[in-house]
Amino acid sequence: MMWLTWLWEGLLSGVLEVARLWWLVLLFIGIQFLKDGGWLTRASRYMAPVLRPLRLPGEAGLPIAAGLGIGLTYGAGILIQTAREGRLSRDELTVMCIFLGICHAIFEETVLFAAVGANGLLLLAIRFATAAVAGWLAARAWLQPAAVAAQMQSDARIR
Repeated sequence: MMWLTWLWEGLLSGVLEVARLWWLVLLFIGIQFLKDGGWLTRASRYMAPVLRPLRLPGEAGLPIAAGLGIGLTYGAGILIQTAREGRLSRDELTVMCIFLGICHAIFEETVLFAAVGANGLLLLAIRFATAAVAGWLAARAWLQPAAVAAQMQSDARIR
């Protein structure tokens, strides 16, 4: 009968672990309300100038904010949803993932490393600068400037 105890304890601990993620469900519900209300469209207009050096559109603002704030583990749902909706091209997603690969959960991890003795400000500056340079270089390698892309699209329509 010992296996029944193990089974019960495993089931109970699994349910408790899932219950600890309740805030993720609320986050996704909140994001859906913001989308339906048009707030994310408005916010993307404000994110566009910040994302311009990475040659990313304003629609990349939500996944970038999620990756920076809550990390790739939990932010992956938002990244996957953005990819499925087709709002960003494959190359734009690549540039965004290069940036976030270096700079994910930047605030949470900086606080954790500072708690064990690292210089938090220096760590924050190095990670953000490295991500910005890597993202900038990736954008130059994969993405056309907006003016060139618009010209190519108009040329394609003429032909």
